[in-house]
Amino acid sequence: MNKNKVYEIYEKIWAWYDENRAKHLMEREYLDNITHHIPQNGKILDLGCGTGEPIAQFFIDRGYSITGIDASQKMIDLCLKRFPQSTFLLADMRNLKLNEKFDAIIAWDSFFHLPPEDQRSMFPVFARHLNPNGILVFTSGPQASEVWSDNNGEQLYHASLSIEEYNILLESQGFNVIKNKIEDPACGNHTVWEAIYSLSDNVFGMQQC
Repeated sequence: MNKNKVYEIYEKIWAWYDENRAKHLMEREYLDNITHHIPQNGKILDLGCGTGEPIAQFFIDRGYSITGIDASQKMIDLCLKRFPQSTFLLADMRNLKLNEKFDAIIAWDSFFHLPPEDQRSMFPVFARHLNPNGILVFTSGPQASEVWSDNNGEQLYHASLSIEEYNILLESQGFNVIKNKIEDPACGNHTVWEAIYSLSDNVFGMQQC
């Protein structure tokens, strides 16, 4: 088991994952929030896009430009088959250096596969790829932890920093947290972050649940 290469496990379980990944859009509230914050023709970067359903599909169906990134070749191949008009790239988000900026970045159930030290290094990557007033949405754990979980007989690594540290890291890169729901019962007990990339003072206010 290698916590630095979780994508290698997804290469083994991609078909099982695609079949069992919930597609009833429990994430709808947060995806809708993204559409409310960006232009109708906005560009979205989906980090850890998996097999593209349901999140990438949600935005593609609404006319947004999607760039999906995943380190699993088999998942990227499936995305390209399903959505041939969109852009899907094989890449490790930790090394991402795209020559463009986006109106939104989403890292849903992907960012939390990175070890703590790599998560800390991701916040400059987020900032580098967002337009001013762009929105970042990601999921984490509810507290600092490292755990392994069984997925079709394979062990997947997950990690989280503390809520306090995420706030510090976001602020250090010019993000204003507008919502942080901890273990949202309406969304499969996900802990979800929404933050606006702006170097100005926080004019949005913060909601924490």
